[in-house]
Amino acid sequence: MSELKDEFERMVNGQIPVAVISGTVTAVRPEEDTCDVQPDNGDALVLDVALLNGIYPAVGAEVLIGLVENRLVDTFLISADKVTHFRLATEQESFLTWAQDVLQAIMQLTVTTGTGQSGPPINLPAFQQLAQRLPNLFVK
Repeated sequence: MSELKDEFERMVNGQIPVAVISGTVTAVRPEEDTCDVQPDNGDALVLDVALLNGIYPAVGAEVLIGLVENRLVDTFLISADKVTHFRLATEQESFLTWAQDVLQAIMQLTVTTGTGQSGPPINLPAFQQLAQRLPNLFVK
C-alpha cells in the first residue's frame, strides 16, 4: 500500500511542480500587485512576483516565493517577515472602507435619554485616533 501511495504522490507532484525560493524584496508595486525579489543564492533578480494573497511585503523583507512549473515568469509570494499593508476585500466591499464607516458611526453615536439627546461619546478622541491609524494597516 505504501508503494502505491508513494507512486501516486510522485505522479501528482510531477503534474504541477512548485519550487520555493527564499530572498529579499527589492521593490514593491502595490498598484500592480507585484514585487521584485533578490534570491538568497545570488541568482538574478526575480521580477514581477505576484502578490496574490493581499499581503504587501516591505522593501528589505525576507520572503519565500513559489515558482509554478519551475518558471521564473510564474512566481507568487508565499510569506514575508515584514509587511507594510494588507488588502482584505471582496468584489462588493473593502474591509478598510467598512471599518472606517463603523468608526465614523460610533463617533456620531447619540442616545435618547430622559432629558433629551446625549452628546458625542466621551471617549471620542480614542475613536478618532483609531480612525487615523486604520489606513496604516490596510489598502483599498
